[in-house]
Amino acid sequence: MLSNSEYLATKVLDGIKYDEIWLADMKIADVKDFRFSESWPRQKDDYYVVFKQFKHADIVVFSTPIYWYGISSLLKTFIDRWSESLKTDPEFRQTAKHKKIVLVLVGGDNPREKGQIIIEQFKYICEFLGMDLYATVIGEANRSLEIKMDLKALDDAKKINQIIKEGEGGTGCIHIK
Repeated sequence: MLSNSEYLATKVLDGIKYDEIWLADMKIADVKDFRFSESWPRQKDDYYVVFKQFKHADIVVFSTPIYWYGISSLLKTFIDRWSESLKTDPEFRQTAKHKKIVLVLVGGDNPREKGQIIIEQFKYICEFLGMDLYATVIGEANRSLEIKMDLKALDDAKKINQIIKEGEGGTGCIHIK
C-alpha cells in the first residue's frame, strides 16, 4: 500500500516516464567525515547505485513524510552522503547543476506552515549545488491514504505535473522516496 507521500508523488508524476528508488529497500550507511583526509574510504552499501541514478536524472522528485518537522532519516542519510561524493567524484558539482528538484512533503501537524523549514533547507541545498528547486507540494494527512481528502495538495500535484510535462523534459526523471 502506498504511503501518503508516495501517493501524492504519483500524482505529480502521472503520465511521466520515471524510475523509482525506495530508500527503505536500500542499505545506505551514515556519512563518515573524511573531508580532511587524503582519501575517502568507499563504504560497502547501496549508496553508489542510488547516487549513480541521481546523477543521471534531469528531474528528481523527492517524496517524504514530515517526521518531527524534518525529512525522513532515510532521505537525510542519502543527502548527507553527498559530502562524500563532493570529495570523491570530480563530476558531481557539474552533473548536479541545473537538476530540477521537486519536493513532495506530507505531514499531519499544519504541514503547509511547519514544512516551510524543510523547503528552506532544500533551497539552500539546491543553491549550494546549483540545482533548481523546481516545485514543491505539501499535503496534510495522518492516516493511510488520507491524502486523497486534501484537495489543495492534489490540485497542486496536478499543476506541477502539467509544468513538468510542458517543461523542457530531459533525459530522465527519478522518484526517490
